[in-house]
Amino acid sequence: MSLYHLRLEMEKRPSKADTASPSEPRGRREEGSQREETTQAQLTHPPDFWSFWVKTRAELGEIPPNVSREPLWEQDPAILFERLAFDSLGGARLSGYAIRWRDNVERPLVVHGHGYGGGLEFMWHWARKGVNVLGVEVRGYGCSQEALPARSPYGYILTGIESPEEHVLRGAVCDYARAVEVGKELLGFHASRTVLQGASFAGGLAVMVQGLLGIADLLVVSVPSLGWVEGRRSLASGGSGYEIRRYLEEHPEREEDLMDVMRYFDSMNFAPEVRCPSLVGVALADEVVPPPSVYAIIDHLGGPCEIATWPASHADLPEEHFFRERFEAYWLRLATEGVPANFGKTKATEG
Repeated sequence: MSLYHLRLEMEKRPSKADTASPSEPRGRREEGSQREETTQAQLTHPPDFWSFWVKTRAELGEIPPNVSREPLWEQDPAILFERLAFDSLGGARLSGYAIRWRDNVERPLVVHGHGYGGGLEFMWHWARKGVNVLGVEVRGYGCSQEALPARSPYGYILTGIESPEEHVLRGAVCDYARAVEVGKELLGFHASRTVLQGASFAGGLAVMVQGLLGIADLLVVSVPSLGWVEGRRSLASGGSGYEIRRYLEEHPEREEDLMDVMRYFDSMNFAPEVRCPSLVGVALADEVVPPPSVYAIIDHLGGPCEIATWPASHADLPEEHFFRERFEAYWLRLATEGVPANFGKTKATEG
């Protein structure tokens, strides 16, 4: 297959030998097939994992969102563009935006975030495809920077590493979850379906939020991070995985305590509760989100899944942009037209 031809062909997850060349969206497994347990990273739930998150959700629920909206410049008179601000866990004041159609026609709601390096983009081109969009900057990033007063000198991921209650990802997960709640409240019954979308850092958050809320009709994540924390820290040479490895090189005596905390925020551990259709992008060469850490999430997903692979990510190569564009076109079609009954099982139509 040519590198520059993307076919939407569905089949079983490729073997390691198959991943030497780029492939297209495909089903994780056929109906009735057995997982190869020996090749899977195992779940690492702490004993109080779910009770911890039940308490966290209850704490978030006690905080009213207090949404404020500020009209911004508009590219299209048919579409409303607003700056949003709302409250999240601990009273953190967050920043986001919404791009909404004015016609009151039922349309999908797409909620997204940003990468580990920050930089929330206004996704006008998504909106022009017929969806409503809400983006959020989680605490510590962009206009939400003041919501995280002190960041660890070792990196964002090490902020609050002393306990799961203090860890920054507890707040970040709640921030993404609150954004979903705000989006659904803004649109009301005009939201035809809900799509949680994210790449890299935001992808990991999206997996966790869907595992907790079960609110999405479709989960779309490309190279989702924060999965398989035990393995990723030894494989990654950039991003949060590398920050953890660097920290432990200086403080090896803290490894057990650190891992105990990070298991509460391992996106792999949320995957079994993701029951909605999931479209997952995997890069075959990625120094920030290594492929095994993504497959660790995929292998434990509780619902139908399609996998798209491309040559590289976090590398700014032409192939990366090409495949991401086609990945985006496919999920936008799923968002606007709906997920077909054979999603993740049989051959799909040409893209």
